[in-house]
Amino acid sequence: MDTSGKLAIFFDLDDTLYDHLVPFREAVHEVLALDGSTLNYADLFYTVRHHSDLLWPKYLNGELELEETRVLRLERAFAEYGIPLSREQASRVQAAYIGRQYTIEMIEGVEEQLRRFISLGHKVGIITNGPKDHQMNKLRGLGIDKLIPGEMIFISDAVGLAKPDPAIFAHVNKVTGTLPEHSLYIGDTWDNDVVGALSAGWKVCWYNPRGREPGKDHVPDYTFANYKEFSGLPLI
Repeated sequence: MDTSGKLAIFFDLDDTLYDHLVPFREAVHEVLALDGSTLNYADLFYTVRHHSDLLWPKYLNGELELEETRVLRLERAFAEYGIPLSREQASRVQAAYIGRQYTIEMIEGVEEQLRRFISLGHKVGIITNGPKDHQMNKLRGLGIDKLIPGEMIFISDAVGLAKPDPAIFAHVNKVTGTLPEHSLYIGDTWDNDVVGALSAGWKVCWYNPRGREPGKDHVPDYTFANYKEFSGLPLI
């Protein structure tokens, strides 16, 4: 049992360490030239992520190819907003979106918090769903690969497990020699991050910058809207 008082502190990547909405908004504007004054990009993007989460198990078990998964989530999300996309339009939006995801910046305050935990001797890492190369390219674009060693970065496609399955959190504990009761996860997605980590026995900080309503039956240990607020939480 760890009696040092040190924690295992793991972060989600997308929309937790950088704002996923920025490259999405730019890609949609470039390809479709939609009226941004009447379109709620945040809600639309949340819907895209919802459909991505619904389709992801089919990708993992081989029913869908990666590109088909990505394009299909766009078609379904836009259709909910009354904006039917052709396959060609959806593919162009996806290509523009991917192209912008490697020139991204950390959300204000993120790097300071990563360095704080590392300097205090806590085990700091990443748990993220997605294709290995794609997620690693984003981490390199952010410079996080220079802060966090590769053995502390867990990507669903490389591990063979994905959030919200509690097994991926148990896998992280096993590989890093940590215990769930000494582990903390920071993420923005209710089902994948909050429910998944809590179900694995971890403590959870829910990053909720857009004031979304929490789900039912689970209660995160902490909720924060920005990293200034996060810095004041009694985590350690």
